[in-house]
Amino acid sequence: MKIQLDDKIVKFVPENEIETTYLEALWVKMGNCVGSDKKLAPIGVYEPTQKNEASFLIEGLTDEEAKTTVVRAPYDTDVYCVTCNRVEHVKKGEPIPICCGKVMEILD
Repeated sequence: MKIQLDDKIVKFVPENEIETTYLEALWVKMGNCVGSDKKLAPIGVYEPTQKNEASFLIEGLTDEEAKTTVVRAPYDTDVYCVTCNRVEHVKKGEPIPICCGKVMEILD
């Protein structure tokens, strides 16, 4: 995923079908330009030399909204739970299941 900064604007440019799927799910969670929009707030510290990952909290998102956003499989694939290692097969367009409280990850 490319991230582009232009003054106050941040653009996320997906580079494959999986990233497009997750960007669409984020777009829906953030408000989709309809109704009350949400805000991304940074969590913790970003230190690329330690762990090249940044975390953000979606402010204004209820627990129910967090659980109801549907992420659909971009193609036929296997998905797995990072907590319990359960593996499941999903077909293109099917919702990716939630396991152990999180959306399962796509196996590459």
